[in-house]
Amino acid sequence: MGNEVFRVGIYLRLSREDELKGESGSISNQRDIIHKYIRDNNLLYIDEYVDDGVSGTQFYNREGWNRLINDIENKRINMIITKDLSRFGRNEGQQLRYLDYFDEMGIRYVAILDNVDTFDEYNTSNEMIPLNCYFNEKHVRDTSKKMKASVHSKRSQGNFLGKTAPYGYIKDPNNKYKLLVDEKAAEVVRRIFNLFVSGKGISEISRILTDEHVPIPSVYKNLNVGQKSAAYGIWDLRTISDMLQLPTYVGDLTQGRTKKPSYKSKRRIRPKKEDWIICEGKCPAIIDRETFNLAQDIYNRNKNQGKNTQDILLKGFVYCKECGHTIGFRLYTATTQKKGEVTRCYGNCNFWSKHKKYDVCTPHNVKYYELEELVLNDIKQKCKKYLKTNDLKSVLQNNDKTKKLLTELEMKLKKLENEVEFSSKKKEDLYNDKLEGNIDLEMYKRMSNRITEETLLKQQEIQEINTKIYNIKNNITGIEKKYDKIIKEYLEMEKPSIQLLSSLLDKIEIDEDKNITIYYKFKSLENGY
Repeated sequence: MGNEVFRVGIYLRLSREDELKGESGSISNQRDIIHKYIRDNNLLYIDEYVDDGVSGTQFYNREGWNRLINDIENKRINMIITKDLSRFGRNEGQQLRYLDYFDEMGIRYVAILDNVDTFDEYNTSNEMIPLNCYFNEKHVRDTSKKMKASVHSKRSQGNFLGKTAPYGYIKDPNNKYKLLVDEKAAEVVRRIFNLFVSGKGISEISRILTDEHVPIPSVYKNLNVGQKSAAYGIWDLRTISDMLQLPTYVGDLTQGRTKKPSYKSKRRIRPKKEDWIICEGKCPAIIDRETFNLAQDIYNRNKNQGKNTQDILLKGFVYCKECGHTIGFRLYTATTQKKGEVTRCYGNCNFWSKHKKYDVCTPHNVKYYELEELVLNDIKQKCKKYLKTNDLKSVLQNNDKTKKLLTELEMKLKKLENEVEFSSKKKEDLYNDKLEGNIDLEMYKRMSNRITEETLLKQQEIQEINTKIYNIKNNITGIEKKYDKIIKEYLEMEKPSIQLLSSLLDKIEIDEDKNITIYYKFKSLENGY
């Protein structure tokens, strides 16, 4: 494993479901198992990272995990230990992606009960990692399918299963699966429909309600959502648009208009209208059917399909840093004396564009084609550097030592192993002193690390000698490393497809001063490793 000094961060995770398993899955049980491994292997214990009550299917909202990744980036730790792979997570794709990230960052990962050690290339258990990850996730996947089937069945019978009632309704206090009209909010709903069918556009309706200080739905229901900024309280165009298309308002209870793309995601997506669950006559009506149908005709005739931006590669990736909304791009055709007719594309903050009157943001003007060239060049440079940095050279060479040299190496190896074993006993005695209360945790950690540091030099010598002996006996010449398929594919293309770009790029932020920050899905690309 080379001469590296391993500075250990231990990761502990427990979800609500795991709590049902009792002590075998508890945080304290995980901690005890890992600390014993640290003592037995003379490792430097640096810190622990805990996520209690956090699902294994997601990684982005883990406070402890995010702190661990930050410490990796800052080179505070270079080894991670978990009790087993399921404590790491139950999301096969994310786990394998992070294992690749650990590999690129030179991080050693150990899952004790699964006998995984990513720095032990001869450990056959490492080959089982994908299979173990698959079965850890399968348990969550099967549970999710059963829950979805149950929810779909209840919704299809006309039972309302939402956490909160749609704007204009309240839940029946005597039957949580039924809706009642909230007359105060229902008056606003009727007004929105009446304004729309009388010729007012969605933007104009938004301005009218906002200027009259009509509480937006989240404020009206005291929900802790939305951005608490100067723009908070402005009627959103999407909110009004959704209301105008909701069949619930004519008494046809409609559910399933948003859903998670998978059990692993916290993101919500919008299924096609034909996939909505609509049960006719299952709730009281706020809007008469004639008005509702007229509103649908007007909406479908006037809605903007956005056809002039279909060929913009970065559409949907670019965000305003100040307010967090997307940057919208618009194509223009201009005639010049030198080039004749040319197509130009400019972008602005969408939130600023829609609410200029309220001074909620700034334009964030950007020339699209210059931005696209900059981003694609940056990705290409990062990809090339990634492949160059991770091109593994032959690190083991043939060694034609004599039998005498081999004997000397084996004798020295035995001597060092005895010394290391004695150091391990000293650490075990120290741990017993902590258990008996003779020393506190901080003193134990300090003294244990000191013994470990003394042992590591000998351990490094052992590793060097083992490498030499192995070379002599087996004539190792080197190993190859596979390059990342996605990155190679990107470098081979003159201009990537949106699908390929999505596999590399997370988002692009532009601030008021037109500074551009590119965020990648692979941290090794983002940091230029």
